[in-house]
Amino acid sequence: MAFSLPGFDQWTFQVVMFGSLLVLEALRDDQTWSTVIDPMDSTCSRAHDLLNRPCCALVAAHR
Repeated sequence: MAFSLPGFDQWTFQVVMFGSLLVLEALRDDQTWSTVIDPMDSTCSRAHDLLNRPCCALVAAHR
């Protein structure tokens, strides 16, 4: 289920399980940025960290 966060109007977020990892994904247009989070992390704080300091972004090619 996707959700939005105050201050991040252009982004949609979702939290997904990847094996034993909890992953926060930020979605906008054809971009998906993600970071591993701990269950007790503040989602808003981690989203801020992710968008201000991304280390890698994959762009899906449309065919």
